Formats: sequence, C-alpha cells, structure tokens
Amino acid sequence: MAGLPTRTIRQILPCTYDTAALRPCPGVLTRLRDQLDVLDQRAADLEAARHLLRRTIAATENTKLHT
Repeated sequence: MAGLPTRTIRQILPCTYDTAALRPCPGVLTRLRDQLDVLDQRAADLEAARHLLRRTIAATENTKLHT
C-alpha cells in the first residue's frame, strides 16, 4: 500500500472504504503526511548521492584522460 510501513497500514486500514480512498479518521492524515515527509527526505538524500557520484565519475574520467 504505497510503500507504507506495516504500523501505518494497520492504523489506516479501518479507515479505508474504496481502493484508494480513506475516511478522515483521527491521525490518518498526519501519519500519511509524516510518511510523505520521510519519502521526500529519502528522495533528496538519494538525489544528493547521485549528484556526488556523477561528479566523482566525471572527475575520475577527466583525470584518466589527462594522465
């Protein structure tokens, strides 16, 4: 279910009423927003790592060409 941890699924499962819809149960939106924040941070961390790796590869290729 959207990559949610089991504890979050357990909390929101009683609030489901359709394949992708939830009733506004207490705490559900907060839990979902918190999980979105976690995913956004992971995505940002991954993008930073990808950027660093690209720079490292480019610098290594550049050094290799000039030695």
